[in-house]
Amino acid sequence: TIEAKPGLSSKEAKLGEEVSLEIQIVNVGKEAARLVKIKEILPTGFELVDEPDYYHFEDAYLDMKGKRLDPLRTEEVRLILRPFEKGTFTIKPKIIYLDETGKHKTCKVEPKTLNVSQVILPSRVTTGHRYLDILLFGGIPKEYAVILTSPSCDERALLIKKFLSAGAKEGQITFHVIAKASGAVNLAEEFQSNFYLFICNPQADKVIKSLPNVFKLKGVENLTDINIALSSASRRLNKSLKSPRRVCIEIVSDVLLQHHAVQTRRWLNALIPELKSKGFTTLAIMDPEMHPPQEVRAILDLFDGEISISQRRTKKGLEKILKIEKMYNRKYSKSELPLQKEKLQE
Repeated sequence: TIEAKPGLSSKEAKLGEEVSLEIQIVNVGKEAARLVKIKEILPTGFELVDEPDYYHFEDAYLDMKGKRLDPLRTEEVRLILRPFEKGTFTIKPKIIYLDETGKHKTCKVEPKTLNVSQVILPSRVTTGHRYLDILLFGGIPKEYAVILTSPSCDERALLIKKFLSAGAKEGQITFHVIAKASGAVNLAEEFQSNFYLFICNPQADKVIKSLPNVFKLKGVENLTDINIALSSASRRLNKSLKSPRRVCIEIVSDVLLQHHAVQTRRWLNALIPELKSKGFTTLAIMDPEMHPPQEVRAILDLFDGEISISQRRTKKGLEKILKIEKMYNRKYSKSELPLQKEKLQE
């Protein structure tokens, strides 16, 4: 006969905050039992962050692989869960095991209740990505300058698209500074009153037609030209609009390759305060793998916050992880977020 006692690390949690679930399984019978699986262990709206190395989670249950549990022995199972839905949730696992005759039996575990609340701090600018906003307690702090460090990948492109689309669709003034137009052309054509595109590419005429909200520059060689274009667009803005403004600077790596750390720092040291003074929240993009470590550190130092996308190997293979590395003098969740293209597209 199997008995089990569950325990939660806390009865209260915030969205995106990790919670530990421990289950002590005891064989109180006189014969050995085989542990098959634990069902209903992950409520809807929760994500499994970590599981025991010797078990495997699949199809909403934990496969215990027929582990033998001798009489009067105890097996401890510890899982790390993360909620992404608010509300009151009841966790009521069921343990399926085989008795000494090979017959399937069920051990129902005492239910545990978890209250999940959402923290949304004032003066935050949404990133457009719900799960990232949860970790940021509502979004990027208004008029903050944040850098996203990431190699070129689909997940990075989707995050940028979410950030830009969120501003454009909400009628916010949105600037996008880029070396290649990619998916920004559609936004520039659809939201001509509030979305401004700055293409630093000599082939810009072949990518997009001339529009009042499109600025075509020859490249990143002349940083003064870029600043003049940004200032020119800023002067056109309707000063009566009080909604947040946002800018995505996707050319940091291009500028760093061309001008190296000293010149790039000088440019950003002047540009970032200028954008803040005009009410912009900045998201800059840099691929750290393209530059020497000392040049990367020289650039990171200029920003209030840093968000990173990195890759690590898990039991499921290579997985991309999003993490908030710093957010100076602001509260945020230190949890890591596994990035899945399907969730980014929600």
